[in-house]
Parts: sequence; structure tokens; C-alpha cells
Amino acid sequence: MLKYTFKRILHTIPLLLAVTLVVFFLIDAMPGDELTAYINTIPEGDPRPTQAQIAQMRSVLGLDRPWPVRYLEWLGDVLRGDFGTSLHYRRPAADVIGTIIWKTVMINSVAMLLTFILAVPIGVRSAAKKNGLFDRTISTTTLVFISLPTFFIGLYLMRLFAVDLGILPATGMRSVISVVKGYPSKAAEISDIVRHMVLPVLTLTLAGVGVVARYVRNAVIEVINQDYIRTARSKGLTERMVIYRHAFRNAFIPIISLIGVMLPTIFVGNIFVEAIFAWPGIGLEFLYTIYRRDNAMLSLIILFFSVASVMGNLMADLLYGLADPRIKVEE
Repeated sequence: MLKYTFKRILHTIPLLLAVTLVVFFLIDAMPGDELTAYINTIPEGDPRPTQAQIAQMRSVLGLDRPWPVRYLEWLGDVLRGDFGTSLHYRRPAADVIGTIIWKTVMINSVAMLLTFILAVPIGVRSAAKKNGLFDRTISTTTLVFISLPTFFIGLYLMRLFAVDLGILPATGMRSVISVVKGYPSKAAEISDIVRHMVLPVLTLTLAGVGVVARYVRNAVIEVINQDYIRTARSKGLTERMVIYRHAFRNAFIPIISLIGVMLPTIFVGNIFVEAIFAWPGIGLEFLYTIYRRDNAMLSLIILFFSVASVMGNLMADLLYGLADPRIKVEE
């Protein structure tokens, strides 16, 4: 297992270096630069820098050097853990990300947990009752949720629970009045945050259940048709034992790839959901950063998204090796 893990990590290193090159090139290819974007935010009537001052600031920021030179300098800083300073926040970009990423993890970890708790039993039962009423109903329902854009689900839930029924807050992470007046207790603050989490978590869960349930269903159906399942049934085992002890255990191996793909979303988040509900996570910050053209923040967020995806695939490969020893033998 150690040899298999070591080989997978070695294969990941050049991929990560390629990711850094693509991230830097994409940001550098965007029209304008962060200094121009920052100057454009200066309120009208306030003194604006002269062309000589702008040229001096470009030289200080290194924006006048060729991009290969700037890439190597940026890569060296990244390898040392220095991701640059945000022009907007006037703080290291890593410090800013550290203060908001936990807000994204909050809603996405809960949504992912609920997604698998709901989707796995639904998918297994749908496979066991293939072509039955339950299977046809679930297949139709999940197809509807898969077809609907995530932002549409979020807007409908907001209209239903926040506007029509008025039982849940529509946006934000905390109530404005409570923030101004202060919370009477820690329990009241936690309760307020949980109430604001309900709609974004419900949106993410509904959007994910359809995908996971159909994936689990197809994986279990493929295993059910194997010879050893027919042998287990011929031995007189109950259908429940055949499905859950034999079929699902082997069907779980292809499901690992789905888990590897979904795990990075815990940290990356969903940009549309956070934008709709004004949830102050990394997804919403990504939109603001593009508007501000804050290169330090933008490069760090995109790099974070990319590395999270690469590490998710690496984790899926390692889980494959743990779940199926034959993979290590083939390697």
C-alpha cells in the first residue's frame, strides 16, 4: 500500500505544477490589471494618482516585468506559503481566506452528509425494486432535480420559505438586528446561524441527492446481475441480506470515485448558492474578487479550487487501493 500511495503522490506533483502555470496564465491574460481596477474604485472627487505615480506603483508591484519572470517569482512565493497581499483588504490573502473558508465548510459538509444519508438508501432500494413503482417514481423525481439548475432550486425555496411562509431568513449568515443589538447568549447566536443555514443546505442537498441516488442505483444494478449474487440467492439468503451484505458492499467501489469528486466541494463551495443566499463563504468572495480584480485573492482562490480537485482525485485513488486490493496488484 505504501508503494501504491507513493506512486500516486509522485503522479500528482507534475499535475499540481501544471495547475499553477494554468492559474497564473489565465489571471495574467485577463484584460487590465489589479492596479487599474483598484484605481477605478477611487471615489469621484478624490485625488487620483498621476501617470508617473501609476508607473512607479506598477514597478513596485512587478507588473511591468515579463510574465515568465513574474510566474517564477509567484511560484517561489507560493511554495514558501506566501500567496501575496490583497490590495482590497490590505492583508495577506491567506489570512483572508482563513477567515471565510470555515463558513463554506459549514454548509457544504452538512449538505454532503445529508445527501449521502438520503441518497444511498434511496438508490439501493430503487435498484432492489428495479422497474417497480418506487423505482419509476424515484427515477422521475431525481431526473427532475438533476435537470433543474441549482440557482432555480435556491430561488424557489427562498420564495416558498422566506417570502410566502416567512419562517426562514432569506439571506446572510446572521440577522442584522441581532448583530447590531448583540446576542443574549451563545445558544441564541448558534440558533440564528442554523436558521440561516437551512435554505442553502437544503438547496445543496436537493441538488445532490438526485445525482448520488442515480449513481448508487446504477452501481448496485450492475452488481446484482453478477453470478455470485445469484449464488447467494440460491443458498436461501433473504433479499435484504443479498442486497446490503453482498451487492452493496461490492457496488461501493465505483461509488468511491463519486466521493472523491464531491469531497473537494466541502471546501470549494457552490458559487451560485452562496451568491443567491448571500452566504459569506469562499464562493461569494470569489465573485467579489473577480469584480475587484484582486490578483492575490483571485489566484489563491482559483489555485485552492484546482488543488482541492486534484487532491480529491488522489484521495479517490487511495480509497480504491484500500477497497480493492486487486488495484494495487495491477499497479
